[in-house]
Amino acid sequence: MTAAPGPRSGAGASARQIADLARAAERHAQHRCAKDTMPITVAFAAVSGSGSASYTNWQIGLATALGLVAFSIWYIYRPTHSSWAKGAAGEQATARLLARLGRHGYAVLHDRTVPGSRANLDHLVIGPAGVTYIDTKAWRSKRSTITLEDGTLRLDGYAQTRALDAVIWEAQQAAHALDCEVHPVIAVHGAKIPAAHGRLETQGVIIVEAKRLPGLLQNVRPQPGWTISHITAIEQRAQQQLPPHA
Repeated sequence: MTAAPGPRSGAGASARQIADLARAAERHAQHRCAKDTMPITVAFAAVSGSGSASYTNWQIGLATALGLVAFSIWYIYRPTHSSWAKGAAGEQATARLLARLGRHGYAVLHDRTVPGSRANLDHLVIGPAGVTYIDTKAWRSKRSTITLEDGTLRLDGYAQTRALDAVIWEAQQAAHALDCEVHPVIAVHGAKIPAAHGRLETQGVIIVEAKRLPGLLQNVRPQPGWTISHITAIEQRAQQQLPPHA
């Protein structure tokens, strides 16, 4: 029996937990499939191997039978693509990029709950320039491109309006919980942004290649009043009002 995955915490925890649950369900289905089909497969392999041996020799016949069984096992248990696992890996990569900010007076929180919602906030960065909400997107491969056409954000030509609206809404919810302005950013892993400095901006949201994220945050002009004590106070409020999601 496949054990249910336990709770996780940290960057990408919510996505990883869903990926684990999906993988556990998939593995259970694979076990059931193997239990139902392997006896038939073994019998078929034995007949095929015997027939092959009668025309050649027993070694080839045995290799044929074992090959059929091995292929059947691989086919049943072959790995499948998980968008949740890919998303979790992207959030963990973003967390590693943000870790260096702690040495420069920033507080960084990951995978926080949106109050009254099933949604989560991937990353919150609290620093001298205020609060930034960062949504990680693991968007396909390095061959993919992100463009801004007539105000519409596109990935390989396909509009990402819903994704953009979700990020704006999540930033608004964070701002309401923290009682301060929250600046939304989308950090992209994979796809390229063929624009100046690898970034775009629309509807108040900055879309940036993830590798450029630390530099982007550190180059924002500090805001009056965002002292170390104020940053700490907002971090404490975030811990209370936006608890870990997973």
